[in-house]
Amino acid sequence: MVICRESPIFATKSTHNMKRSFYFIPVWAVMAFAFLSCGEDRTYEFLAKTEVDNWIEAQMREIYLYYQEIPQLEMEDYFSPPEEFFPKLLASQDKYSYIEVPAETDAATGVKLRNAIQTVTYGFDFVLTDDPTGTSRQVARVLQVLPQSPAAVIGLQRGDFITEVNGNNVSSKNTGLLENGNGTVLTVSTLSTDEETGELVWDEEATELTLPAAVPMENNPLFLYKVIERDGRKTGYLVYNEFKAGINDSDASYLEQMLQIFQWFKEQGVTDFILDLRYNQGGQVTCAQLLASLLAPAGCLGQEFARFEFNDKRQDSNYSLNFLTEYASCNLNLDRLFIISGLYTASASEMMVNCLRPYMTVNLLGTKTLGKNVAMTRIDSPYGFVMYPVTSTVLNKEGRSDYASGFTPEYIISELNYYPWYELGDPNELLLKNALQWMAGGVPPDAENVSQPEEPETPESTASLRLPRKPASGYSSILSKRSPAAILPQ
Repeated sequence: MVICRESPIFATKSTHNMKRSFYFIPVWAVMAFAFLSCGEDRTYEFLAKTEVDNWIEAQMREIYLYYQEIPQLEMEDYFSPPEEFFPKLLASQDKYSYIEVPAETDAATGVKLRNAIQTVTYGFDFVLTDDPTGTSRQVARVLQVLPQSPAAVIGLQRGDFITEVNGNNVSSKNTGLLENGNGTVLTVSTLSTDEETGELVWDEEATELTLPAAVPMENNPLFLYKVIERDGRKTGYLVYNEFKAGINDSDASYLEQMLQIFQWFKEQGVTDFILDLRYNQGGQVTCAQLLASLLAPAGCLGQEFARFEFNDKRQDSNYSLNFLTEYASCNLNLDRLFIISGLYTASASEMMVNCLRPYMTVNLLGTKTLGKNVAMTRIDSPYGFVMYPVTSTVLNKEGRSDYASGFTPEYIISELNYYPWYELGDPNELLLKNALQWMAGGVPPDAENVSQPEEPETPESTASLRLPRKPASGYSSILSKRSPAAILPQ
């Protein structure tokens, strides 16, 4: 789940060139006095030891959306390593801003996470959930498998239950062994229904699969696309896992591929569309701008898509993104859109919902989204680490940004409650099947409850913006190790 962490830095030159003395005086003047009081001028020693943390604070007091809520810190805090100091600056409502320290990341996993565009991986995503038979243990359920990955080679499939890893029950303590390494033995078990009780039980015989060593792989965010023909209508279907322009900052290959895909959709005569964002935690807003421009009614091209508002120091940085006109030849000219959402649908994915709704009907099916209505900016430090502070609020044409609690789908269906699973794109796959039924004018047969779209309530306080590091008790995932991101463009 990161991440579009490689996005270009946005509007940082001014902050990098700021005179540090403006921010440092209140801190180091007091500290310098303490050093001098010992009878020896140790000011330069102090500056050397606190330089990094003072630099972090200077950036945050200028660019951070909640800079007015940065707490007063103690003297000793300025001697903390960056990964400890940065969180101390965050406002109470901010659970999104984060810092990447290479040494810390390497020590934790040795490599980047699977959801980075290029990484060393076994090639599958999974969710850690409670045992569906009711025992106290947990199991890992496979969400998706990359083609030609080590996981695909050994026959691991979406929906498989991994009950043991290297002979031990799966738990939060050993899920790292499922992400990458030199090889892992998986115990894959299957469920069946007891004929007498009707309850789910594990089959007595399990299958052992041995993963070979993890390999470098490209994780194309355009995971799957197809056209589904039913009742004389053609529906486009796209599984889009991350708003990412290309393999690196100078590459736009994924955007070029997106244009080719939508040109193909148009040539096929697509009249309806299902956008599957169930595993998409966000990414670069310019990618959302392009995707929205390909899906929206043709009449809105050139109009405002999204607006970004910064703190009161940086109001001159406020700007809007318009629907793009230069790719009108690939625009599908839709008047409605069906979006499949999940627990990890966040940030730029939610921006799509919010910013398209003034122009077209956007229908949601799945589970409630995360509720990230802010965007972050990448700040590259001269000290080798990277910061991603929240820097702006994301609004639609109508000035609305009131989805801090997430979007509730019109029809709520959790795939975790169902067995078996089908591959993504299979018309029998739970959420796709129900979306197609709804699109045809019927009621999704597997909806857990039917609700009217909830009007998001404006929170009395910004505390509702809090995002737990793990989605829920008994439900964690490799995806949860990434912070949902909407990264501002350069």
